[in-house]
Amino acid sequence: MNVFVAHFTSECNEHVSQDAELGDFLLQYGDDCIEAMGIRDIFEEAGIGIIPSLFAGLHPSGMISRAAFDAIADRMLSDLKGHLDEIDALYLQFHGASGIRGLEGVSGEHYLVKRMREIVGDYMPIAMVMDPHGNVTSELVGRLNIVRCYRESPHIDTVESERIVARKLVDLMRRRRPMRPVMIKLPIMVGGERSVSAMEPMRSINALLDEAEKDPRVFSSSYHVGYIRHDDDKLGAAVVVVPNNPEDRPHCEEVAERVAAYAWEHRHEFTFTGNFGEPDESVRDAVAFEGKTAVITDSGDNCGAGGAGRGTVMLRELLRQDLRGKSVLIAGINDPAACAYLGTCADGEHVSFDLGVGEDELSTPVRVEGVLKVSGDALVGLGQIHRVGPSHIVSINGTTIDVLVMDKNVQYGTMEQFHGAGVDFHDYDIVVVKMGYLDTYLIPETAYHTMALTDGPTIQRSEHIPFKRIFRPMWPIDEMDELVCFDRC
Repeated sequence: MNVFVAHFTSECNEHVSQDAELGDFLLQYGDDCIEAMGIRDIFEEAGIGIIPSLFAGLHPSGMISRAAFDAIADRMLSDLKGHLDEIDALYLQFHGASGIRGLEGVSGEHYLVKRMREIVGDYMPIAMVMDPHGNVTSELVGRLNIVRCYRESPHIDTVESERIVARKLVDLMRRRRPMRPVMIKLPIMVGGERSVSAMEPMRSINALLDEAEKDPRVFSSSYHVGYIRHDDDKLGAAVVVVPNNPEDRPHCEEVAERVAAYAWEHRHEFTFTGNFGEPDESVRDAVAFEGKTAVITDSGDNCGAGGAGRGTVMLRELLRQDLRGKSVLIAGINDPAACAYLGTCADGEHVSFDLGVGEDELSTPVRVEGVLKVSGDALVGLGQIHRVGPSHIVSINGTTIDVLVMDKNVQYGTMEQFHGAGVDFHDYDIVVVKMGYLDTYLIPETAYHTMALTDGPTIQRSEHIPFKRIFRPMWPIDEMDELVCFDRC
């Protein structure tokens, strides 16, 4: 037996002005694709051959250009057609939150699954593992045999979930039987910062899912938070439960109803956790903290959710306030022109430039007089680290502020990234990063965290985003008492 594998991940934010092109993707083929997907041993130990197509990974960004998506889709679909006589199942790592410029239906994953099912027919097993911040519908789920998302946000269980789904597909390939998921779509639409898995209600929802999977009638179960960064009729949360056998469907429907009812009854617990406030409050709180290192997350310009990293809001706020001698690193600001200028300068040289692209009020330029402290590399990735461009750290004259300048929307969340830029995270009292909730690998390094509720492309108060295409009523945009599940299968 052979399994066809492919990977397509992206979080696309329509509020970012620049579209992602093919060159922005990490593209890997053949054995490199298999290694990047992290599931080789599972299939090979089961005696199943792997036929790889394409690993296409994109750092969260703006919408994807149609030309870029067509190139990816054409490759995957062409590979599938070319190997159709050899394969026995499909294993897909698809995020669920891509947005394609000019594509009917917006979502690249939904398009790809539709076309793949058309190619392989009604009965070949297809398994898909998703990010919980991806969107599902009855049409998507109806074309899949297995669909499951990660449990944890931040996503500490990504690899574990991908491997769980691979093992479940092996089970289905070895013992073929009809497998049709149950799905209930909920009128709840919140961002990741309101659905952190360590907090309620997600902690209890995940406990319900874990308990459900102990029953042999439940093959898998998951709660899909959904995505809020582009307008789409697929938005909203969902519960998906996969029966082990056709006769297990009534039980799985009961499980799905129970989880859906719990989420709805506890919807008001989907709120911000920890410390948060307006930008001025967040700076004052971080300065008042006695210890290091304190982190302020610039949540409205969250590069991990597609923010462009161009906002100068926190830089301007820090320049306005008394920092009481605290050392600060802003990591960082995406300004290609400023980055290019700094690339002509030597470490230790005096520099004078405008920082901020000036495309709106949020990216208003700030005049910087200072010293180029160090030039380094802008890095992304976990395990496999990739250089995506240069980075430059400038010490601003007359202040205790260093600012990291880059030409990409890089989210700084690991010690390797700071070292690549030429600095040590713990040399600073306060570090500002372009995030919402703290990234997994930054949590153990952080003594204090506050989330600044800045405006921008990843604004956290989703009630303020003008949606046109979504189902209504939708909580928290609308207040209603009765649960109306608007899509199910």
